[in-house]
Amino acid sequence: MKKIIFPIVAVAVLLAAVSCNPSKKYEEDERSLIEGFVATHNITVEPDANGLYYIEVTPGTGEKIEEGDSIGVYYVGKFLDGTEFDGNMEEDTPFRFRLGTVGLIEGWNIGLKNMQAGTKAQLLIPSKLAYGTMGYGYYDYYGRYITVIPGYTPLFFEIEIVDLVKAVK
Repeated sequence: MKKIIFPIVAVAVLLAAVSCNPSKKYEEDERSLIEGFVATHNITVEPDANGLYYIEVTPGTGEKIEEGDSIGVYYVGKFLDGTEFDGNMEEDTPFRFRLGTVGLIEGWNIGLKNMQAGTKAQLLIPSKLAYGTMGYGYYDYYGRYITVIPGYTPLFFEIEIVDLVKAVK
């Protein structure tokens, strides 16, 4: 009898744990938030296979950006409620990096490959292509953790490519 009850209890506990998975709620909330943003802002493009929305505002010229290319951008990052969390629009020099650099969020790695020098575009990035379930933050001088971007947070970026140096092949 013990040999039969233990597997049944173990399966019941496992099912209860899976059905109470809070990540499902967060994923549904995020999906709803993105759908509401798309509807409110009349976004007519479809997301790509990764869930990224690429909205071209001004087309650029020349070759498309590829991994390894050096890029200079002006950008602003916002939460879907419009709150700005990062950007360099007011600075004199653009943010420079190589596409594919470690630490660059995957949504940028994917979205920037649609762009050329001079392109202005918007990226609506689901959390799985940004800071995921954990979000992003840092520890201050006193050891307190400061959350900048909560987990399961989709992000909206406005990006302008102001400089592009193709990688040497």
